[in-house]
Amino acid sequence: MTAANNLPVDTPPFPLNTTFKYNSVKVGARELPAVTQLFTEPYMVSFLLDNSLGAWWAVQRLSENDLKFAKSEEELRSRAAIPGVPLDYLRFVQLEDDTWTSVAGTFDSWPKQLGKLRTIDPCCGSGHFLIAAFLMLVPMRMELEGLSAHDSVDAVLRENIHGLEIDNRCVELAAFTLALSAWKYPQAGGYRQLPELNIACSGLAISAKKEEWLALSSGNTNLSMALEELYKQFKDAPILGSLINPKSSLDKGSLFELKWNEVGPLLTKALAGETDEEKTEMGIVVKGIAKAVKLLSSDYGLLFTNPPYLVRGKQTPKLQEYLTSYYRFGDADIATVFLKRFDDFLVSGGTHCSVTPLNWYYLKSYQQLRTNLLDNSSVNNLTKIGSGSTAKASWDVLRAVAIITKKKSSPDNTITGIEAKSSEEESRAMEIRTGEILLSTNKQEI
Repeated sequence: MTAANNLPVDTPPFPLNTTFKYNSVKVGARELPAVTQLFTEPYMVSFLLDNSLGAWWAVQRLSENDLKFAKSEEELRSRAAIPGVPLDYLRFVQLEDDTWTSVAGTFDSWPKQLGKLRTIDPCCGSGHFLIAAFLMLVPMRMELEGLSAHDSVDAVLRENIHGLEIDNRCVELAAFTLALSAWKYPQAGGYRQLPELNIACSGLAISAKKEEWLALSSGNTNLSMALEELYKQFKDAPILGSLINPKSSLDKGSLFELKWNEVGPLLTKALAGETDEEKTEMGIVVKGIAKAVKLLSSDYGLLFTNPPYLVRGKQTPKLQEYLTSYYRFGDADIATVFLKRFDDFLVSGGTHCSVTPLNWYYLKSYQQLRTNLLDNSSVNNLTKIGSGSTAKASWDVLRAVAIITKKKSSPDNTITGIEAKSSEEESRAMEIRTGEILLSTNKQEI
């Protein structure tokens, strides 16, 4: 499936008219990917990226005079844009002194060099956000660093783009579409060897018994320690995926933490000459998990995603218990628990941008979640998309987008918002591009 702007979109692994009858059945590991992988409309991706990465870029491009004397948002977008980065959804608001600022902030905590801005989609599906970010970052780095298209493509893949996904089929698709975008990029060299892509499956199942798993170490103490920790962390990976947080159970400076990057080489050495097919297959799983651990335990400056949605009534008891222990304020839905997990991916001052359920914006049952966010984060933009904001009525949960920075804000921090009311995709896209910008503060209830 391809959007009008030629960006691949998340394609669900089932027909659009499929209805899941699971009202009385808990959703387990087998059903979870199909039930939770939802379509992300292209304007949602563009809005979130333009008002985070695009807003940071605009700061580099616009002068004080531009922000002081511009007559309109369109004028500012035009001045900030470069070929390949039109910034059609970048929004500005005029302050009381008549100067303009971007609605989601200026992201001053981000590094000044793009090569140091690590981005991730922890629920990347088939790669919609990854491709869109890639196609913004390549021309940006060409402009800022004077890189050729070839070198910029390689640099962005190597340093900027990271992705995780619970479903290995989607991981393969995301990797292919990202590679295809790199090969097709104008004047980048066409089909060729690319840097290793930083995309991994966070839902790999460990079907082996623990003693069989640990036997892969062949007596190597360090590898045995690593394998035991991997087994503990990933035994429930098919239902937890990117909610797994290796950093939460490891002390800084511990022996095992220092061995993450050594798991692959140690395993390769231990399995050298191995003819047992079962051991070889387990070895492949270990290498895949080790790559996922590296991404799960790293720090990022920008996170963008459309997380899974599954309300508490559909969750298995094991999943319910984990979500409550991880983030009790948001445990009514996987998507709202991810609001906490996003923070754990980010460096201080990093930003997460997500498609999210609308209900936590206003339901009384989520009041503690909202208070917690306002007390511990800087809520930049909360935009309501509307009740028809999905491809099918059965998916009518994608109703909002949020841009939030991991930084404690002042009590009078300004929160911006836009409200789209149309049930048609094109009209919704136009509303969030041109609609009235609403202002609130932390002092006001959201």
